[in-house]
Amino acid sequence: MTPLIRSSLEQRLIEHIDRYGPVTFEAFMEAALYDEEHGYYPTRRRQPGAAPVGTEGDYFTSPVTHPAFGALLALQLREMWQLTGKPTEFVAVEMGSGDGVLKSDVTEYVEAELVDFAKSFRYIATDLVPPEGPSAVERVSAMPAGITGCVISNELLDALPVNRFIVQAGMIKEIFVGFENDRFVEVVGDVANPEVEAMVQPFLRSLPESYRGEVNLRLGYWADSVSAVIDDGYVITIDYGYDRPDLYAPTRVDGSLRCYYQHTLGQNPLRRIGKQDITAHVDFTTVDHTLMVNRFGRVGKATQSKFLTNIGIEDFLSDVRRLPSSRKLTRIEAEEEMAGIGALIDPNGLGRFRVAVHSRGAQANGEAASSLTGLTDGGPPLTGGHPAPRLESARASHARLLRAGNPFSQTRKQVEPTPTWEQLFNDGQ
Repeated sequence: MTPLIRSSLEQRLIEHIDRYGPVTFEAFMEAALYDEEHGYYPTRRRQPGAAPVGTEGDYFTSPVTHPAFGALLALQLREMWQLTGKPTEFVAVEMGSGDGVLKSDVTEYVEAELVDFAKSFRYIATDLVPPEGPSAVERVSAMPAGITGCVISNELLDALPVNRFIVQAGMIKEIFVGFENDRFVEVVGDVANPEVEAMVQPFLRSLPESYRGEVNLRLGYWADSVSAVIDDGYVITIDYGYDRPDLYAPTRVDGSLRCYYQHTLGQNPLRRIGKQDITAHVDFTTVDHTLMVNRFGRVGKATQSKFLTNIGIEDFLSDVRRLPSSRKLTRIEAEEEMAGIGALIDPNGLGRFRVAVHSRGAQANGEAASSLTGLTDGGPPLTGGHPAPRLESARASHARLLRAGNPFSQTRKQVEPTPTWEQLFNDGQ
């Protein structure tokens, strides 16, 4: 039998476990995703054409789906600027920017359509692992302090390393990672950090035997970072997740940990170490709590579908529908635009994501904060008089959901089974 060839990351994990014993899943996930030499994000971003996001990567995000996402966010940011008294400088700071697609789309729409806002607007994109070479994305050390503006986290928190737990004999136990019989395995033991048990204890009576789940202890550090960045303004957090009672619902017996590899959904993080993405649903109760500790107030929450609909995504869809009759787009081009825009509000996919908005500061609190269009049903949209952005004219590259090379292509669906948005983004509930 040919001996298994292991990466240096796997070798280091094995040596550490041999010397010190099983490691927390949080430490394992940290290494698998962020190890500088062989972690998932650094290696993917060092390989030309191998970004983790998009048709050639392992999963989709809203920004790469269509530039309409960035355009609608730009309109919401402009309203925030107005509600904070139109300061001479309004800064958007994005944490976890990836390849910078959202920055490109937002700034492009602001420059083209929101001229009054453009004079005051500045966008800083940061990431723990920015792309190699010249890039619009900077390292996290470039984050400013004390700004007036908005901090944006889009699908960042689900990638923070988590601890895992299991219920055994009515007790909360922790799931560690060990190495036995020449393979990585789960090892159950006493909880290493009492905060893990404290998070789950209120729900323990309702949880069945062998129930599994995750606890994200790093949300507090994220909230501290947000607090250092912003003095006056808003925080927009977009991700998949729930408030804690729903996150630890008795029916969610296998937890929310998911792995993504070439648009294939899996639940085994102990294989393809450093080669697949690992995520867990976000605990929005902890998001609220950690930001409130830092003197942010909760403005409101909505699904992404509701948030973008309130801002005016239906106007963008109507705009695209009219273009073929004016011969500005072919029918096929219009269908491609509509597929991308529609995917952003798909109730079985990206539309299920949660959008949470918080605020801090004299200008951003109170009645003005609660009147944000994205969180207000039935009000006038922000898209009036503004056209939908186009895939062809966008500076950044985006997924083409109707192209043959796309994992969700209609052409591919005719010849082979492919994952649906529901399979990739749903949690089985």
